[in-house]
Amino acid sequence: MKVIIKREFKKEHITVLKKSIRRKYGRFEKVKALLASKGCASPGIGEAYLIYLCTMNEEPIEEEVIIKDKKVFNVFSAKRFEMIDYINNHGPLSLKELARKTGRDYKNVYDDICAMERFLILNVVKSGKEKVPIGKINSIEIRI
Repeated sequence: MKVIIKREFKKEHITVLKKSIRRKYGRFEKVKALLASKGCASPGIGEAYLIYLCTMNEEPIEEEVIIKDKKVFNVFSAKRFEMIDYINNHGPLSLKELARKTGRDYKNVYDDICAMERFLILNVVKSGKEKVPIGKINSIEIRI
């Protein structure tokens, strides 16, 4: 059994991703050097470099995430699907904005976003002091 999630990163998502990578690593050349010296053993470096390569022309990126861990089914709930729908329709928002605009408690939004991030359902980046979930989920498919 597996869950297949198809995501899309549009220009506004790519801009947020690039800023997050620059804030964390500095210049992209540093990311490339870290990847060469440490390989993908250091969390996030490989992903950061791939994002950089994919976003050089700032074209939308499509990605397919396949999750085989059955625990992913514990992540899905009606409230979380509502949040995914809101993010899809309103673009990148900080968790504070997301909580305010959806009328939900910040801690619940934070916990829901973290749970979805653990299974790569959503990408979350830091924008200043805030966490911002990014990417548009086009489909979630369950295969047996």
